[in-house]
Amino acid sequence: MNVSKSPLRRVAALAAGSLIGIAGAVAFASPALAHHSIVKGSSECINGEWVVDWTVNAIGDGKQGREFKWVKVDFSSTTNKIDNADIAVNGKWHPSDTELKGKQRVPATEKSATLAVEAVWNNEARDSDPGKYTVTFEGACEAPSTPTEPETPTEPDVPVEIPKDVKAEPYTDMECDTIEVGVDNTLGNETPFTVKYKTSKGEERTLVVKPGEKKGEKFSATEGFSVDVTFTVEYKGKTYTTSGNVPWEQPAEGCDDGEGGGDLPLTGAAAGGVAAGAAGLLAVGAAMFFIARRRKVKFTA
Repeated sequence: MNVSKSPLRRVAALAAGSLIGIAGAVAFASPALAHHSIVKGSSECINGEWVVDWTVNAIGDGKQGREFKWVKVDFSSTTNKIDNADIAVNGKWHPSDTELKGKQRVPATEKSATLAVEAVWNNEARDSDPGKYTVTFEGACEAPSTPTEPETPTEPDVPVEIPKDVKAEPYTDMECDTIEVGVDNTLGNETPFTVKYKTSKGEERTLVVKPGEKKGEKFSATEGFSVDVTFTVEYKGKTYTTSGNVPWEQPAEGCDDGEGGGDLPLTGAAAGGVAAGAAGLLAVGAAMFFIARRRKVKFTA
């Protein structure tokens, strides 16, 4: 039998030819298919914006194409770039098959984000399969609401009574047609007093009594006259206030009603008695001042 012309010989020849063709195709195609880039991404809503975590890589043939650089890096969202400067067209070479990671912040109004890359290698091979990936955002991305802090109730502006250990003392001096109210600030206190007056006639005054001073304001007075007084002082870093109303009362003795006309001046024992009576009246007037204000205004300990 002639083997060269047998069907088996023909089949063997065809098989060998096919194998050679396939090997040649693989030999020519493999270098190109070996160079490709990969893109992966995932997203998360953080504080009212989408944060995309990107991972990119470029893989060479492992022999000559050992370094790559980007020739294309495109974003679908141009609002914000990736925070990794190596994921950019900047001419920088990177070792082949090296993952590069970066974050991209995208407004909550966007529906998706896409990243496309393309690389070249140092053996002049180009990217046979450029990488591209799209991350689709699902659901709404809203900023967390800021909890409203409960309003702190404000304390009413109520005057705070002056402490008893403030070394000063208010005084009153009532005469036949005048009244004087002030502060004796000579007893060791080291801060000034501010005294505000408002009379029953509507007159208003303000007096500052410095440390070492004793003074007040005098007003003309008739029946029914009174003075609203507010004492304010700073003590140990805090401000204290005490207020009260001081009514005028005419002394029981020593005031001439203008009808006698011929009385002689009082001298000797009589004058002493009048003086003693006046002193007593001042003490009574001061006591009435304290009671009328419903607060104890004596600051000394």
